[in-house]
Amino acid sequence: MKKLLLIAGVGLMSFSCTSKWEYKIVSVKGEEQETRAKFQANKFDVSDEALNMFGKDGWELVGIYEKTETVHPNYGNEEYVSGLQPNVRTAEIDFVFKRKK
Repeated sequence: MKKLLLIAGVGLMSFSCTSKWEYKIVSVKGEEQETRAKFQANKFDVSDEALNMFGKDGWELVGIYEKTETVHPNYGNEEYVSGLQPNVRTAEIDFVFKRKK
């Protein structure tokens, strides 16, 4: 019995090591919010329904990364933001999914 379990375990491990995967990257771009502030972060709308749709199709979320953008130059005069303030913001969020082929 132990020998049979060992053979089955080795077989399953070798099968899982040779699995082939396919990947998908879904990009969500940020939307600017209307405000009078000098610096405003982008708004991102990602719903549970959208993520669950990928899960129903067999996709597994394995990573998230962001892409940044420069919001405004910082030249140190009144027309621009001066001092130690951020001048970059998240422009896009990328979701990385994978599933077995």
